[in-house]
Amino acid sequence: MPTQLLGADGPPVSRIALGCMGLTGTWNPADMTETHVHRAVAVFEAAMEVGITFYDHADIYGGGTCEDVFKDCLRAVPGSRERIVIATKCGIRQGHYNLSYAYIQEAIDRSLKRLGVEYIDLYQLHRPDPFTHASETARALNELVRQGKVRTIGVSNYYPEQVRALQRYLDMPIRSNQFQVSLRHLPPIYDDGTLDQCEALQMTPLAYSPLGGGVLSGKHEQGEDKVLTGLLAELKSQSETYNADAGAGRDRMAAGASSADRTASRKREPCPYLRVRGCNQCKPVSRGLVQALGCRPRAACSLKLD
Repeated sequence: MPTQLLGADGPPVSRIALGCMGLTGTWNPADMTETHVHRAVAVFEAAMEVGITFYDHADIYGGGTCEDVFKDCLRAVPGSRERIVIATKCGIRQGHYNLSYAYIQEAIDRSLKRLGVEYIDLYQLHRPDPFTHASETARALNELVRQGKVRTIGVSNYYPEQVRALQRYLDMPIRSNQFQVSLRHLPPIYDDGTLDQCEALQMTPLAYSPLGGGVLSGKHEQGEDKVLTGLLAELKSQSETYNADAGAGRDRMAAGASSADRTASRKREPCPYLRVRGCNQCKPVSRGLVQALGCRPRAACSLKLD
C-alpha cells in the first residue's frame, strides 16, 4: 500500500483511508448486536491485512457506535494502535454546528472514551460553525494539543478563507482538509481554490465520496443526471480509444516500426487545458471531457495530450 506524509512532516499514512461512517451498519445505538461488532472487526482486520493505516471517524457516525466498536477492533488485532493513525471529527449537532470551547472539550473526552485510546492522531472540525469565533475554537484545539489528547489538527468542509481565519489563532499548522471531490463534484479543483490552498500550505487533501457516492463505480444508479451520463460515456470512449492506441503501439513495436513511425503515432491534436484559479499550472483534459463536464476552457494550450 503506497503511503504519504500527513501534512508537511507526517505522520506517514496509507494513501487509502478506511472511512468508518458505515463501520457498524447502523445509526441507532439501540440496534447494535454482536453481529454488528463481528462485522466491524472483520472489516478492520481486512483493512489491516491490505496495509491501510489511516482510519477516519466522526463522533456522529453511527450515533457514536462506530467509534465505540473501534475499541473491539483494536483489541482483535494486538499492537494495531501503534501501527495506525486514528482520525475523528467533532462539531455537528442535531440541527446546527457547534465549535465552541466548551463543546470541543466535552466532545474530545467522549471520543477518547468510546475509542478506548489515550490520544487522537488527527482531530478534525467536521464543519465550520458560523456562530463561534475562530479564536475560541483555536483556543480549545491548542489546549487539547498541550494536554496530549490530540497530536495534530485538521478541518473538514472548510473553504480557503475559513482555513486562514482558523490558522491565524492556532499554535500549530492545520495538517489536512477533508472535502468532497470526484468527477461528479469538481468545485474544489476548478472553482473555489480549496485544492490549490492545500498545495500552497502543504495540507493533505482528504477526499470523501471520490467515486461520487458509488455512482461512478456502478454501485448506484445515476438517475436523470445528464452531465453524468455524458461524462461516463466520454470516459468509456476515451478508455476504448487509448487502450486501442496502446495496443496498436505495442503491435508496431513488435513489428519493428521505425523511430519516426513511433513518433508520429504518439501525436495528438492540440486540446484545451483548464487553468486552475489562483494557480499557474494548467490541468490537461480532453475536449470531449470538457464538453461532458459542461466546463469552458480558460486557456488554450498547444501542448499534446500524451
